[in-house]
Formats: sequence, C-alpha cells, structure tokens
Amino acid sequence: MRTNTEAVEPTVTRSARREQIVQAAIEVLAERGYASTSIAAIASDHLGVSKGVLSYHFDNKAELMGEVVRSVLRSAEEWMTPRIVGAASYHEALHQYIAANTSFLDLHRTEIAALTEILVNAQAIEGVPELFAQSQTAARTALESLFDGGRSVGEFGDTPSVILAMSLRATIDAASERLRTDPDFGLETFARDLMAMFDRAVAPAPRGKAAMA
Repeated sequence: MRTNTEAVEPTVTRSARREQIVQAAIEVLAERGYASTSIAAIASDHLGVSKGVLSYHFDNKAELMGEVVRSVLRSAEEWMTPRIVGAASYHEALHQYIAANTSFLDLHRTEIAALTEILVNAQAIEGVPELFAQSQTAARTALESLFDGGRSVGEFGDTPSVILAMSLRATIDAASERLRTDPDFGLETFARDLMAMFDRAVAPAPRGKAAMA
C-alpha cells in the first residue's frame, strides 16, 4: 500500500518521478536481469532514494514491471505508427513495418533487453502475460489487415494472412530475444533479408500458374 510520503507532491512532479522510476527499472533490468532487480536495488543503488519513494508510486515489483512493459510498448507504437501509416502502397507498408520494428530494436536495445527479461519471467508477474498477449493479438490483427488489403488490390498473392502475420510477428520477436544473448546481432542485414523473404512470400502467382490452378 502506498504511503502519504509524497501526497502533496504536484501531479506533474509525480508523473515525472514515475517516468524516472520506470527508466531506472529498465536500466537495472538490462544490466542485472530480472532476478536481481528489486525495488530496493532500483531505489538505493540506481536512484539514490529511499525504498519508500518507490513504494509511494508502485505497490510492488509486479506493478512496476507491468508499467515497464506498457512504457516500452507505448514507445514502440509511437515510433512505428507514423512510419507505417504514410506508406503509399501495401507493399511499402510491409517494408516500413519491418524497417520500423527493427530500427526500434536497434535504437532501444536497453529497453528491449529489459522487456525481454520481464517476458522470460512473465508467468511469475501478475498481469504481465495478459498485457503482452493483448499487445501481440493487436499486432497480429493489424498485420492480417495489411495482408488482406494487399491481396484485395492485387499487390499480394494468396498466402493466408493469418500465416503471414503470425510468421512475421514471431520472427521479429525472435530477433528481440536474439539481442538478449547476441548484442552484435546485425539488425540491418536481418531487416533486409526479412523484407526479401516476405517479398517472395506475398508475391502474386505468375499468370500462367494462376490460370492452371
């Protein structure tokens, strides 16, 4: 339960403090791993404040971990959305989706490391599995709509959208996990090869083969 330690703190200051705590948690998670990340470690070792300051903003570690997940997912959405919605075609939107995802991974390696640490231990954190599952479902649904749209105008072939969406999302998530153990993993090459692979996967069948089918 939160105390009244900072009950009179202005709302803007409280919001800034919460963001500061979340960022500190991200850095500790990335550096030490989930098991060694505690409220006390974040407070005293990283922020130089008392544990009570953190307890005012977050009831426990699980609540703070949930906020870290929300923060990283929100940052990812804010980064990727404008890069995708401006695409001139479905094919370009597919390339932009891959480029935006991989560039976010590359530029936010600390956040991705923290998120991965949480997700590896998600079953032990109340609310986190459901939170991430909702995010994944929304991402796959949006991708299915992209692939459906591309097929409806003849840009894409007949490969089922659900398979394409699941495959693309799973591959990008696997890249996040790869960064956890391989910091030198080449994301530019990965993105280029992934685009080429999906270009082949969504390509319409040649007219002759389509007619014979």
